[in-house]
Amino acid sequence: MEQKKQTVLDAIQKSEGNIDFYGLKETTGMEAIELFSVVEALAKENRILMRLNHLDEGTYCYKSSGDVLYERFMDLLFAHHGKRRSVAFYASRLCITPKYLCCIVKKTSGKTPTEWINETTVREIEYMLCHTRASIKEIVYELGFSNLSNFGKFFKAHKGMSPRIYRMVHCNVGSF
Repeated sequence: MEQKKQTVLDAIQKSEGNIDFYGLKETTGMEAIELFSVVEALAKENRILMRLNHLDEGTYCYKSSGDVLYERFMDLLFAHHGKRRSVAFYASRLCITPKYLCCIVKKTSGKTPTEWINETTVREIEYMLCHTRASIKEIVYELGFSNLSNFGKFFKAHKGMSPRIYRMVHCNVGSF
């Protein structure tokens, strides 16, 4: 299953993250049922982001520019997996000011970009703690934290415990 997941992830990456199911099926050579199960597993692991579109014939989809910017922000956030934690970074990628990004995201979702960034970062840390053999120092480096202390303070502020304790309590530590 891991090899099939990697095949799907490689196909998505080659298409620069924008591929439909039929394109994915053609690129990977997998049958539809098999591909559904692989995509489902990757989605459950928060390794891929899917956007489902359903339009009846004759129906037109309208999105405001704010909705489009919000979706693009969320796509960028997912693509960077918590490695970039600056609102200014995302705003520059969207060619807008950080203040405008904050207004749009807050208006559209009810949360600030910083809240979304922090949630995404915490989810990525949780994933890495529970699903990889990476040491905490390696996770600090991988996610671009300046040092172990800042990483520990960030995680504890959001989860109420240190990363080491979180791994012991919430993850299958027998395999680490």
